[in-house]
Amino acid sequence: MRAHRRALGGFPRYLAIRRIEARLERLARNLGLVEVAAYCAFDGEPELNGWLRRHRGHIWLPRVLPDRRLAFHRTDPRTACARHSMPRLRTNRFGIVESGDHRQRGLNSLDALLIPLVGFDARGNRLGMGAGFYDRALAQRHGRRPLAIGVAFGCQEVLSLPTDPWDQPLDYIVTDTAIIDTRPPTAGKTPT
Repeated sequence: MRAHRRALGGFPRYLAIRRIEARLERLARNLGLVEVAAYCAFDGEPELNGWLRRHRGHIWLPRVLPDRRLAFHRTDPRTACARHSMPRLRTNRFGIVESGDHRQRGLNSLDALLIPLVGFDARGNRLGMGAGFYDRALAQRHGRRPLAIGVAFGCQEVLSLPTDPWDQPLDYIVTDTAIIDTRPPTAGKTPT
């Protein structure tokens, strides 16, 4: 699945990313998302640099801590993930860009987490890179919990994924082909 994601290149990739960003803009506007944890693309994940620059709220990037938890640090949306111009840039032990900014925000004070995926199904199950960082973070949600929004190419969807008891489902999945609302019907759904 990772090879398939990486293989999407050239103009088809460019178009797919523009479609993802347009759907993400619509969803963020409809849900009133201001405080958003995003990611810097790695290993063929959809790049969100254009969306990050246009987002009118605050962007927080995950930082992997030594105890394998995630902390969310502020970044400038205009330069986030632009390796050549991002101030306070740092790269973690996995080669993923993180914010070096000292300002930090707690998970439950965020509106949403944008989460890259290796694979997903329409029920909101996700396959990540295998380290469980996002599952551990999402398990800590309580009270005014942030939305878990998966970001992927439509070609990464599978019919069904096996789940483990510790897996945390997504609330939405944004792809180049659709916005998938995976929340239960009683969750007071907002039109997307």
